[in-house]
Amino acid sequence: MTMATAFAETTKRSASSVEMKKRVLSLYRKFIRDSPTFIELYELDMPTSAMRTKVRQEFERNRFVNSLAVQNVLYMKGQMEYQETINFWKQQAHVMKYFDDEISYNTIKDNGFVQNFLRGTV
Repeated sequence: MTMATAFAETTKRSASSVEMKKRVLSLYRKFIRDSPTFIELYELDMPTSAMRTKVRQEFERNRFVNSLAVQNVLYMKGQMEYQETINFWKQQAHVMKYFDDEISYNTIKDNGFVQNFLRGTV
């Protein structure tokens, strides 16, 4: 059993981009290291490599943010996301929302209500 505060991190702002880079790399490594744990906890039907690829994509998406203030906010959000995920405070659907763009709804023959419902556009 994990304690809820075991993965908590005090809110701290990075004063320099060098310090921020170290913190982001540390968070990235935690996500990568715990990817198998996430798959096991949430009973995901995917290989660890797919989870790690998605983690990498999420970090790469914000790679070229230059504002230190924005980087601080993104880091705090990432840290909260990690804590919520590792403490099992989410449901499987919350984790799977990151993979929505990879799920193909083309296998469904009905182009009406059901497909729109599954896409969340109803």
